[in-house]
Amino acid sequence: MVTGTEESGTLVAHLCDVGPLGLGRLVSNAPYTFLGHTPGKPSGVGLELLSMAYDVPSGHRVALVVDTVDPLSIEHNPSGAQLTFSSPRRGTSYVSVPLREQ
Repeated sequence: MVTGTEESGTLVAHLCDVGPLGLGRLVSNAPYTFLGHTPGKPSGVGLELLSMAYDVPSGHRVALVVDTVDPLSIEHNPSGAQLTFSSPRRGTSYVSVPLREQ
């Protein structure tokens, strides 16, 4: 769920491969822009990242990073706007990453 202080906004989800030293490598990303939402009211967000084959090296982890600015995307965030992320009261927020064992 995302709650904005304005009726419009943009968020960008980044799926990253994070190595043992904490450095990340972008695997996939997806922008999401909402328009005409009621400020202060939570809204569901469902988005799909581009499908791709990627081998996560041993000792690395996968991280989902959500941001409001991305140099690869055009953002639509009014000046001073804020976004808050939460889980719905009935259910949970989740990320699903299909795995293929080798």
